Amino acid sequence: MRPTSLVASFGLGTGHHRVAETLRRNLEARGHQASVSRLEDWVPREYDWLFRKGYLTLVMKFPRGWDFLYSSPYFASRGRLASAPLAGRAVRRFERESEGADLVVATQINAMEIAADLKATGRAGFRLAVVLTDYDGYPLWVRPEVDLYLLPHEDLAVAFRARGVPEDRLAVTGIPIAPGFEDMVPDRTALMELGLDAELPTALVVGGGVGAGPLREAVQAALGLPRWNVILVCGLNETLRRSMIPDAQAHPERLRVLGYRTDLPQLLAAADVLITKGGGLTLTEALAAGKRAVVLPSLPGQERANIAFMETRSWITVCPDVGGISRYMEAALAAGPGPRPLPPRASETATALLDGLARRMGSGGGGRGLGDLRRV
Repeated sequence: MRPTSLVASFGLGTGHHRVAETLRRNLEARGHQASVSRLEDWVPREYDWLFRKGYLTLVMKFPRGWDFLYSSPYFASRGRLASAPLAGRAVRRFERESEGADLVVATQINAMEIAADLKATGRAGFRLAVVLTDYDGYPLWVRPEVDLYLLPHEDLAVAFRARGVPEDRLAVTGIPIAPGFEDMVPDRTALMELGLDAELPTALVVGGGVGAGPLREAVQAALGLPRWNVILVCGLNETLRRSMIPDAQAHPERLRVLGYRTDLPQLLAAADVLITKGGGLTLTEALAAGKRAVVLPSLPGQERANIAFMETRSWITVCPDVGGISRYMEAALAAGPGPRPLPPRASETATALLDGLARRMGSGGGGRGLGDLRRV
């Protein structure tokens, strides 16, 4: 019987959606009827304003406020994000959205909470899996309704065990990234297509899908190195892209300013150094590709948690002073290829576990013990 799987995501940037699309494609390749459900397409308007637009406004304009909330013991221990009335409306809509699903996979915490709330009512028959895309085992992820957590690193499993999650619901797979990053080899083709000198070292500057962070300052400081190419990907940040037009005109031979792109693997393959913020997915892609990452001052909350996790393991280099980024770039170039410390074939491993979970549900398999799935 063909399993039906729904991958639920929420657009706080584009990383969660990228992982969701990767999983959808992989599950379809295993014979699933798979689709992606984006919360912003169907949650109540006030829910979207509070948790997506409100969140982005808070972290971009009032980062200290978000830092206070994220680190507050009360906020972390209250057990949920949304109030009961607001959550109830979202749950009723998700009940229609998930009708007939054998498996729901959540790549973002709001999606997990809504799916878990629906399971708690007893009106849902699906298995629920969570895919963490950050290196922070935040307490609000822990819900008894979750059947399987796919984690990026063993140390996250330690944190979840300490919070009472049974061993047989934890699997360390790594983050399921798109094809092309793990087997990446240097390829300067993208530089030539952009009209840049392929013989020069190249820095790729990325601020996630929303183009967040001190990117303009980083680019201007990077251009202080006279024999470097700099490629800036602004994502959906049109304000940033327009503000960089004078810089691009002043450095036509070395600077390219791009909008939203779907060819990041090709751009990363052409680059020697990645300059970015603390997004879990982008940093994971760089590590999988063996690229050195220089990380800019980042947003509070999960981004700083990602940075702390990786910096203590010497996986990345943190640049606290954007104006001095040139010396970090030169040091990264001199250091050669970066480490590849994460579980290999994360996408394949995660998909195999999800496939097994869905097929157990579709065949009427009972019980919560998932130890056999973790050996897939």
